[in-house]
Amino acid sequence: MVRSIAIASGKGGVGKTSLAVNCAVKLTSDGRNVALLDADFGMANSHILLNQKIENSVNDILEKGTSIQKVIHETPTGLKLIPGGSGVLELLNLDSQKRWEIIRSLDALKNDLDILVVDTPAGASDASIEFSAACDAVVVVLVPEPTSFMDAYSFIKALYLEKKFETVSIVVNLAKNEKAAKKSYESFKKIVTKFLNVDMKFVGWLPESKAIAGSIVARKPAVLQKSLEPILQKNFTEITNNLAKIETVKSSGVKFFNN
Repeated sequence: MVRSIAIASGKGGVGKTSLAVNCAVKLTSDGRNVALLDADFGMANSHILLNQKIENSVNDILEKGTSIQKVIHETPTGLKLIPGGSGVLELLNLDSQKRWEIIRSLDALKNDLDILVVDTPAGASDASIEFSAACDAVVVVLVPEPTSFMDAYSFIKALYLEKKFETVSIVVNLAKNEKAAKKSYESFKKIVTKFLNVDMKFVGWLPESKAIAGSIVARKPAVLQKSLEPILQKNFTEITNNLAKIETVKSSGVKFFNN
């Protein structure tokens, strides 16, 4: 059975796509069959971080009836990339029917995958809520800033009220150290659970890192660096181990790999 995991955020610029790409690559290198769906349609850039030129995208499924197998881009790492398409206006305004078609198109991969990682659009748009709720679990990326807390809360609130999603996992990015990361998580958890009946889980943290920033410029995932600093190796391992065993959350609406 394929486990689907959404990587989400309340706002852009918190490292959501970088985390999605690095975790998908790390899970693949650990021996799992993994696909990464770049669901940030119209603004997709996972292929850039992977330094891959793409020909087909999800837009070809919708506009030309192209099969999902022809859209998948096999990367050198073994990760299967499903590109979302960049600069395509139609993809920025998908209705619910189109989103349903995309979700169902992945059914053909249910016997080929262990894990599907979904890089969702930032914010609490209809698309980000629907694609997140279609997954078995949702991981929200936070940074230690009030605006990040506020926007992440708004996203979780919408996910809870609209889709009855009652468990959310958290990764704290750009933290000074582990103690500061867990303090940020506890502060955020206190805010969320005060107003919403949502179960929160801490699945890991990442420091502010020149290696990660440099990997984005170099278009090579940080986890592929042989000289990656030990703290990043440890933290990415912790996060991906937690993702691999993350529990399925029941919610309303259409789900990946479930008719």
